Amino acid sequence: MKVKAMKKIIISTLLLSAFSAFANEAGDDLQNRAAFQGELTRAEVRADYLRTKMGGNLFDTSEAASQKSPTVTQSVLRGSLKAEAVQAARYRIINELM
Repeated sequence: MKVKAMKKIIISTLLLSAFSAFANEAGDDLQNRAAFQGELTRAEVRADYLRTKMGGNLFDTSEAASQKSPTVTQSVLRGSLKAEAVQAARYRIINELM
């Protein structure tokens, strides 16, 4: 008898806590809708987005864009850069010996 009563108490407590969590979420949703009420229509926002995208003023902030390596254009040939690096290394060694 005590086991049945204990099961009923446990189940009712769990149900009560679950329903109170759902009630809290509904209240949060209403507050969010009131706080983020915009003045523009969906069509106006979309048109502004497309205008910005066509103008080239929209930056890609996705994760895939951040993983792309930036393209670098060089006006100097690779061989001359390597020669410069070797010369700089020699010059540094010479200066350190003095």
